[in-house]
Amino acid sequence: MFNKSILFIAILFSCLTIGCSNTNSKPLAINFSKDSAQIEITNINEAGLFQLKNNLKTDSSYQKLVSVLQTPADDDSTSMEMEWQGKLDLKGDTLLFIPKKPFEKNKLYLVETMINVQFAKSSEIVKSDVGHQVKPQQKYLTR
Repeated sequence: MFNKSILFIAILFSCLTIGCSNTNSKPLAINFSKDSAQIEITNINEAGLFQLKNNLKTDSSYQKLVSVLQTPADDDSTSMEMEWQGKLDLKGDTLLFIPKKPFEKNKLYLVETMINVQFAKSSEIVKSDVGHQVKPQQKYLTR
């Protein structure tokens, strides 16, 4: 779902945001807007928000920090996952995914992002359950 250059940027982004230990205690929230016209990502940690504010408009690779895929229904064996095209915009402390075409009703969308990810939390380090790679945050949304 992510190619190598996007993964590199995401890891770089997460390393920059991990550098500041003053993280937001709330987990990242990924939801549709009230009218379901766009996806809102909130509770971004301060360092990540700083990076987004400085680079979202000037560095095109930041547009790939969020991936949205339309997934097939359980009873649909003919469809495949399709990447849903859109652009990112920052409104205050909220990152918006604005799709090029409207989301379809009764469809399931997988949202993946590397925002606020950590290689390992302190509890995972203590338990020696670190893993080998950074895992994107994912959430399924139904329109």
